[in-house]
Amino acid sequence: MKDCRWITHKSAGASDNATYYFKKSFFLSEVKPALFEISAQARYKLYINGLFVACGPCKGTREKTYFDAVDVTSYLKAGENEIFIEVLQLVSDDMQGIMSPIEGVLRVGAMLLACELNCGDFSFQSDESWLVAKAPVKHISARSCYSAATREIHDKTIDPVYENAVVQTGVSNAEVDHYWWGGTNKCFLYERPIPMLDFKDKTDIVKYDGEFFEADYLTFGFPTFKLSGKGTVRLYYFECFTEIQGKTNNVRTDRSLDFTKEMYDEITIDGEVLFEPFWFRCFRFIKPEITGDVSIKLEKMLEVNYPMFPRTDYDFGRKDDNKLWEISVRTLQRCMHETYEDCPFYEQLQYCMDTSTQMVFNYQLTDDDRLARKAMDDFAAAQLANGLMPSRTPSVGDQHIPTFQFYFIFMVYAHYTRFGDLGLVRKHLRAIDGVCEWFTNHINDDGVVGQSKYWNFVDWATPWGYEKDENDGGVPVGIHGGVIGLYNPMMAYFLQCAAKLNAVCGRIDVANEYLETAEMLKKNTEKYFWDKEKGLYADNLDHTKYSQHMQAWCVLSGTATGRRAKSIMKKSRDLEAKATYAFAYFYFRALEVCGLYKYTNEMMNSYRGLLKLNCTTVPETPTYSRSDCHAWGALAIYEFSATILGVRTYDVCEKSVAIKPYIVGRKRAHGTVSTIAGNITVSWKKSGGVFEITIESEKNNVTKHITLPNGEELVTKKKKSTFKCNI
Repeated sequence: MKDCRWITHKSAGASDNATYYFKKSFFLSEVKPALFEISAQARYKLYINGLFVACGPCKGTREKTYFDAVDVTSYLKAGENEIFIEVLQLVSDDMQGIMSPIEGVLRVGAMLLACELNCGDFSFQSDESWLVAKAPVKHISARSCYSAATREIHDKTIDPVYENAVVQTGVSNAEVDHYWWGGTNKCFLYERPIPMLDFKDKTDIVKYDGEFFEADYLTFGFPTFKLSGKGTVRLYYFECFTEIQGKTNNVRTDRSLDFTKEMYDEITIDGEVLFEPFWFRCFRFIKPEITGDVSIKLEKMLEVNYPMFPRTDYDFGRKDDNKLWEISVRTLQRCMHETYEDCPFYEQLQYCMDTSTQMVFNYQLTDDDRLARKAMDDFAAAQLANGLMPSRTPSVGDQHIPTFQFYFIFMVYAHYTRFGDLGLVRKHLRAIDGVCEWFTNHINDDGVVGQSKYWNFVDWATPWGYEKDENDGGVPVGIHGGVIGLYNPMMAYFLQCAAKLNAVCGRIDVANEYLETAEMLKKNTEKYFWDKEKGLYADNLDHTKYSQHMQAWCVLSGTATGRRAKSIMKKSRDLEAKATYAFAYFYFRALEVCGLYKYTNEMMNSYRGLLKLNCTTVPETPTYSRSDCHAWGALAIYEFSATILGVRTYDVCEKSVAIKPYIVGRKRAHGTVSTIAGNITVSWKKSGGVFEITIESEKNNVTKHITLPNGEELVTKKKKSTFKCNI
């Protein structure tokens, strides 16, 4: 796109919520391989000869704006062709700290469209020959927690008026252009670092009974409706029927309950029209509300996902677990698009805590780490000069949740232990140092981490709700003395991760510095928060509040080891402040360290209970969840592949794998896990007191370290091996 120009509409201002239609007709004597490069402010939807082709551009940061390169060969034909592009412009400010419409899409103003088609010797670019019209569409902001989208108000009785586009400025390709006098600006474009999104026609999963459109499962994408008659149709999109608007702990399909009416599109028609919302819609149900004489039909439903296609040949020995795996994978897919997302219905924002575990789940299914790499780049680019990293990015408005920064360290650590990429680690050491430095500056004179002025969220544990304490929700109660106890072992754990990353890159002095600070925090956790009488670590200096989270971080950091570690994790089961889905991954790891993995079954039964509620994705929290799809809850992906099948990395440097299946509570398991050594397929079964396991690696000469249930340890490099033992 080096020689392209940005084009706009003559009336487009510097900041507005508006839709513009661009179109251009052209003649091809023959079709040859064709590439269409395109960018827009803020978003586009591309159609060629009436067919939907792509949407974008890739979500950028304040540091980088992207263009997409789309193969359009199959959409072209010999003879006359037409390109039609919808462009959404969005307000460019942060609305005084209130979440903006489509908060996760950054925008810079009135530059609307830049594009270029190359088809053999034939080519054209965005210029004044394009026709453009301002669409009769209003984009109305929903209240802040619905910032993923806007409500669209369409008047289909008004025909758009086209005129020639206005050329605004040239495009600069940041990969090849010279930075004249060292200057950069938002005209600089970078090529998209992730693949284009995948679109599948899923019209057959949506049924209409004359009152509600109901999908077989929660879906995400672009529904297209055929509307006929005269009047107005309002389409309400929602995830489930609810007892209290926005919260539910009921069967999701119980129509005797209410449903949220906040997210909708409204269309006025006189005749017959096709309607497709500009922005993605997430729904399991759609309620049409019709004024006048209008008929409605779902013409098409394009489901949108990141192009990840997990294998389906799995069996975890229980029907409910197989179903739980299915809804967990779907949950992850619904929260993976141009970034990882917390939830597809509400924010659609990439949060650091959510993203860190989503990456881990992702790695068990595929070796495609491009979205993960982009996420780490996004967070590093958004870090402030004092080391403070935002809780979410890209985001029009800034938000800081101090503990979320720790999970950036975990992102890099988890990637290294899965892929062994030292280059990526070195790239992000500066950002890791900044996080560690910010927290180090919050260590007080007593040698413990002091409370920050930001939202000190940890988890949605029941006692930590908004109504329970004057704190913000999700914050441990009883911490008004200025210290949150669990920050200390938590920081110690992540400092040890940071130390390992620095050590493998040769920064031994930095690694030792982090280890020294970690040891100090562990020592002072013991000094100030250990309650000898209760045999637990307290959340606060007064020793009046206790949580599973504090015990888990003490185990993971090594503050508590051996018998004490086992004891506090056993006792933590009776505490009121229990881990929810947000913290489950780390809670399970702490149980595993203590040899108490069997106790994970308590929370796994909570996950299995979702099936009785007719959930098709995993909600944000186990009870009274706001969001019905939240990928930090897709835990079964990791537990079933890394624990039940038992496949993990053994040695990242030699690219070897460990296989140690957990066989309690089931008679068989089968599945394929993505690893640093390629795909590993594991099948095991128990019968007549004998355990049998077959292991097959995709690649030759892969070292596999196997631990059988009787404790026997074996090593093999054979591509396929079978082992047995008595149990």
